[in-house]
Amino acid sequence: MLERRCRALREIAVLLDEMQIKIRYRSPRMTELIEETAAESAFADNAFIRRVCMAMREGSPINEAWSFAAKTSPFLTETDRDILTDIASGLGGSDTEGQLSLLSLGGTMIDRALEQAENDRSGRSRMLMSVWTLCGIGAGIIIL
Repeated sequence: MLERRCRALREIAVLLDEMQIKIRYRSPRMTELIEETAAESAFADNAFIRRVCMAMREGSPINEAWSFAAKTSPFLTETDRDILTDIASGLGGSDTEGQLSLLSLGGTMIDRALEQAENDRSGRSRMLMSVWTLCGIGAGIIIL
């Protein structure tokens, strides 16, 4: 579960960076940006962007599609979902600089969530190894 959350957050962080780059150099409409980015092979396994596109194809505006994906993407915590929902509230609602600021702030918050998730995963891995080591020692004692 923790490894999958880390992977999902990494994918979203890369997505936000890619969106910033495309906005900075081409200023596409947000719907075009999402569709184009989702079609790239680098994002083929990204569950979040696929859900955004699915909701957009069903007629949802970009903000609602993004919020839907935030609420339904697997392995995210409520904090992760809140960050993504906050991003959704401002998508497509301002000029290029506003969109860049929104995505940059969202990316920073996702990076912090990723760092916390990786720390949690690392701590639990160490704890699990300690438990298994103690089980092994206990089994060895019982055998003797």
